[in-house]
Amino acid sequence: MTSSSERWAPVHAWLQAYTGMALSGAQRRRMDARLEALGHGGSPTQLAAHLRTPAGAADLARLVDAVAVHTSEVFRDGVQLTAFREHVLSPRIQRSKAPLRVWSAGCAAGEEVATLLLLLAQEGADPASRVLGTDISEQVLTRARELSFSAEALRHVPEGPRSRYFEPKGRRHALVASLRAQAEFRRHNLMEAPYPEAPGGGGFDVIFCRNVLIYFTPDAFQRTVRNLGERLAPGGVLVLSAAEPLLQVPPELRLLPSEHAFFYVREDAAPAEAPRPKRDSGRFPSIAEPAGPAAPKPEVPPAPDESAMAEADWLFSCVLDGASTGVPDEKSERDLRRCLDLDPDHVAARYLLGLLLEQCGQPAAALEAYRRALRAVESGRARPVPFFLNLPRLRVACARAVERLEADGAR
Repeated sequence: MTSSSERWAPVHAWLQAYTGMALSGAQRRRMDARLEALGHGGSPTQLAAHLRTPAGAADLARLVDAVAVHTSEVFRDGVQLTAFREHVLSPRIQRSKAPLRVWSAGCAAGEEVATLLLLLAQEGADPASRVLGTDISEQVLTRARELSFSAEALRHVPEGPRSRYFEPKGRRHALVASLRAQAEFRRHNLMEAPYPEAPGGGGFDVIFCRNVLIYFTPDAFQRTVRNLGERLAPGGVLVLSAAEPLLQVPPELRLLPSEHAFFYVREDAAPAEAPRPKRDSGRFPSIAEPAGPAAPKPEVPPAPDESAMAEADWLFSCVLDGASTGVPDEKSERDLRRCLDLDPDHVAARYLLGLLLEQCGQPAAALEAYRRALRAVESGRARPVPFFLNLPRLRVACARAVERLEADGAR
């Protein structure tokens, strides 16, 4: 007897390619229920063909809404936002008072757009600055255009900005009209060309695409990063979440690290290969190169001491930094494994190792790395590390990777 999942496999495959998402079991089940409700009389292959046509647009929208992930909050991931404000936004506004062109790709119900509008206002950006919000779901964009949020969605917004920039609207809180006027919303699928263009041309000054790519297949992830990088103006900055590090940085981007976050800056030409990070190099300034060799490992390793954790963090920073300077995969793998010898519960390194192994065509080894990272987070053993602080997002990323590889048959 054919299961529902097997029956709709052609539609699953097509929708995964269409959205770029690696569909989880829960997403497939929601999608199957929606497919059954459509009552389409043809075969699954015929239905997949129907979804490609203008007549199938409404059915396609229903399926996208069934699998899309639209959970967010205003001022989400505050540590990264503080670093962005201090190291990217404030210096840029101080250098130039020109209006900024900002894009929130995968904006969900507008929480990220509101966040960016607040940051621009607080830093004194030109009022002519604009924030574009795009999403694959027209249904969620309808809510986003209101820029109105529940109290729960605003729980990370400090009282001062909340009272200054939001006004009561029934049981919700609407962004003030002057900031709403700076926002524009448009439907866009990150798997489709052309990508949006900045007003006036020349590229966007900032592109936010946070907590979107962790749901994508590896190929869709890399393709999207390349396309986003091409839409940046020279000197423009791409902001991904802490759970979305790049192990293959496009040549036109360079890493901009800070103590608690990392960003990617558009350059006109590929940067020259940089040396390994040093204490006084200005790269990952919070991480000091270890002064000497680590002590021999005892038969039963104790919990990592401070010097071992410092060396582990430094090695981890080398791998992130090396992604934009052409360091070979073999060297990155050695550094990550050494990092994990020093601190077996360095969950960010374990997750990065999984990404690297998957990228190198070793799905079974990648799956084991993701599983161990997930166990470390769920057990409470994992510790936050500099510029990679968001353990809840890492848990989601690890869980998605495990489910994806298990569905693909990795063993």
